[in-house]
Amino acid sequence: MKGFLEETPVSWRIDADRSEYHFESEGIGSLRILAEPQEVPSGIGSIRLLVMVAEGTTSLLELRIEDEGGHSVLGLSSDAGGQVMLDIDRAKDGTLYVTGVMEADLTAYPKSGRTDGERQTLVLDVDGGRITATGH
Repeated sequence: MKGFLEETPVSWRIDADRSEYHFESEGIGSLRILAEPQEVPSGIGSIRLLVMVAEGTTSLLELRIEDEGGHSVLGLSSDAGGQVMLDIDRAKDGTLYVTGVMEADLTAYPKSGRTDGERQTLVLDVDGGRITATGH
């Protein structure tokens, strides 16, 4: 996943084995994605996402960026939400492939060391994302 946090280039690599998906039926399900930092500014670590899928529409329910120690520093702004346009394909071996774009307004978490209420925009292009684990 590559993109920009405000104007700073960022990239994370989806951890295919620690991410998971679960589908109730063919068109209704969820993706829980954990991605490790590749190119991020100081103070930024892993990213966690929860995406719901319903009849071809994807919705970003949770997005959290952690620092290097695993503490939450930025999260999905409750009043702004996020936009997700993902194509999701399941291979016969159970692997899920994800491509598309996500955009979200993030707010600094309390006690994150950032200015309380600080907002930043995150735009990510997901190209060749892969999840190998199915949820329970």
